[in-house]
Amino acid sequence: MVRLGGGRFPTLSALRDDILNARHLTDYDLALYIGSIPWPSHAVARLSGVPIALFLHGFVRHELLREVLHGIKLRSKVGSLIALTMFQGAVSLNSVNLYICRSLTSCEANGVFENFVLLPQWVFPEELKEPIPQASRKGVIRIIAYTSHVDSPRLLNVAHLTALVRILKCMVSRRFELVLVDPRGRARSLDSVKVVRPMSRERFLSLLASADLYIERCIDDELGSASLEAMAMGTPVAKLTHPRYWDRQDYGEKDLIVARSFRELAEKIAEYINEIEHYYHYYSKRGKEFVLTKRTWDAVKGPFLAALRHVGRR
Repeated sequence: MVRLGGGRFPTLSALRDDILNARHLTDYDLALYIGSIPWPSHAVARLSGVPIALFLHGFVRHELLREVLHGIKLRSKVGSLIALTMFQGAVSLNSVNLYICRSLTSCEANGVFENFVLLPQWVFPEELKEPIPQASRKGVIRIIAYTSHVDSPRLLNVAHLTALVRILKCMVSRRFELVLVDPRGRARSLDSVKVVRPMSRERFLSLLASADLYIERCIDDELGSASLEAMAMGTPVAKLTHPRYWDRQDYGEKDLIVARSFRELAEKIAEYINEIEHYYHYYSKRGKEFVLTKRTWDAVKGPFLAALRHVGRR
């Protein structure tokens, strides 16, 4: 198997190199594209009998189309249009043998209804052994959230999270702050919201460890890597899941704070803040147990590896 990367905004030079290197793919039993886009080389490999697997991240079609229509930079708009064309062409022509999705909703949103395997987000066991300092509840209660580079209907954005803070301020009797990591914004402070730029993994893990609560940005059935990392180190997580996706979750209210509506999310977080001495220890313990039993690599790898063996060229 050979693993191929490539971002969602291909350049002309990257496309040229991909085409030039396509001939080398015939030496492998499987070509795995990990960046949501099947580059032109996949067509050459497919014609040569090499099976193709594609890892999908998020709502690829929606996010690329939104960038084409509403993007600011011409280069990103053109790159997104090329990527969208490659993606739609592969789906329409059935040139991908196996799709790998983080969740069933992700597959459906991208028009994939067969020939797929689910590989939920996971953490490696060795990551769980890292000595991480636990959060302290002295002074201001710290809530962490991380927004995205892309606009997507499946993600909470800055406007959603700042609105949540305004609601919480009317519902809680204790001081709190939201530290919001925003890849597209500038560092600033607005009342109880502190916006910061992305940072190194080490610094972000330290920030998570100092938190009393992390807010998951996905509103479908998926849990992001930051949520799993938070739970693994004992930081409780809160999540909004649209009712349409509720029954697809492999986690429940005993594992994290989960709500069906924005209002319910605010109410549950407010109750958590007001009674944090009780709830923190409960969700800290249950979150760790969830990750250890359901979201390590050993817990999720079975169906994925079986699917790769099934489609791989023999």
